[in-house]
Amino acid sequence: MQSMTYYRSASKHLLVSSSAARMKSSRVINPRLKAFLSTAYKPVDFNNGSAVGVDGSIDDLKIEKKGAVELSLALASSSCPAAVLARDTSVPIGHLRVTTASGNMFRHIEATPVTAMLGAEISGVDLSSPALSEDVVEEIWGAFLLYGVLFFRDQKISPQEQVGLAKRFGEIDRHPIVKGMAEEPDVIQIVREAGAPTNFGETWHSDNSYMLQPSLGSILHAIEVPPVGNDTMFSCAYGTYESLSPALQNLLEGMRAVHTAGEAFNPASVVGGSFDNPEAAIKYTKAAELESQSIHPIFRTHPETGRKALFVNSMFTTHIEGMTRAESRPLLEYLFSQVGLPHLTCRYRWKAGDVAMWDNRCLQHVAIGDNSSHRRIMRRVTLKGDRPFLKVDNNNGKNSGGILADARMDEFTM
Repeated sequence: MQSMTYYRSASKHLLVSSSAARMKSSRVINPRLKAFLSTAYKPVDFNNGSAVGVDGSIDDLKIEKKGAVELSLALASSSCPAAVLARDTSVPIGHLRVTTASGNMFRHIEATPVTAMLGAEISGVDLSSPALSEDVVEEIWGAFLLYGVLFFRDQKISPQEQVGLAKRFGEIDRHPIVKGMAEEPDVIQIVREAGAPTNFGETWHSDNSYMLQPSLGSILHAIEVPPVGNDTMFSCAYGTYESLSPALQNLLEGMRAVHTAGEAFNPASVVGGSFDNPEAAIKYTKAAELESQSIHPIFRTHPETGRKALFVNSMFTTHIEGMTRAESRPLLEYLFSQVGLPHLTCRYRWKAGDVAMWDNRCLQHVAIGDNSSHRRIMRRVTLKGDRPFLKVDNNNGKNSGGILADARMDEFTM
């Protein structure tokens, strides 16, 4: 059975993943909160994942409860970003991020918000350092959860160091279709030569949503960029969900959509790379994912913040489960049109050496191919995610169990 990692509001519970494939469990708990839990509950082994409830319940481990009220207060007052976002999911995400921007959330890094809705520039960190402390890594992850996408200026990291960095946050998710670098297969190099056509990533999308377990996050390193143009835009999927009317949210809440890579990576029409030419700048392989489909909820619950986000995209989502494409089109096209609205986005202007790290579970992004006169080289690593699920409100009568998850293996069809 797949284990999930997610936070809930302080009045409910905090869940730490028991899956080694996710990440070190100690990283998802703020140090001050961890210190509190160590005294409020005993014994707690933070090297093993467990679910700690304010009612004293626990999965995997037996503990003696010393104070539910204190735990609730610790979650509510701690600088644990996931707890901040989960505290009241009815509060608009932009309001929460504006509120937290004025506070001192971190001790080891500096986070400067890019917009009110999402994104932050992180300073005071050398990502190439093998001595990057666990405290710094934990705070980067906290900022990642809080802001959705992080930007690090002027980082000099090799492909091997980029992989090593990614492994500090989780398990590598090797791309099934785009071939990796010869010296580091977990890194894909995205190249557009000057004057060459390409459409790689130039449609709003969430990385690898066509997979049964879509990528959790992505780490992109700019190697060579034009002096102007070829920026990347990011759009907050929490904000997109929240901007929909309650009636539309309720209508779509029980629906799921079909995702496939077969159209975006169609061998007959793909631009900017090749399945057959070994000399192509970007080389593709005819993987099973070109023929397969995955079915995911139209809205997903973020497994660490508990907030709902839109999870369909115009690159990989083809239709709604149980509907034809023609029937699906009006609904999907409306949802696609709500992605990338100005107040939901931030736009990043790249310089060589910059690194961006984003959360595919709660945002979409698009590469802007507006400057074809200069070469652009980027290197990307992705982190393995889990199966999207939707936590359904119990009072709407749709699912008394509270969870809508696409958990049937036969949904991954060939």
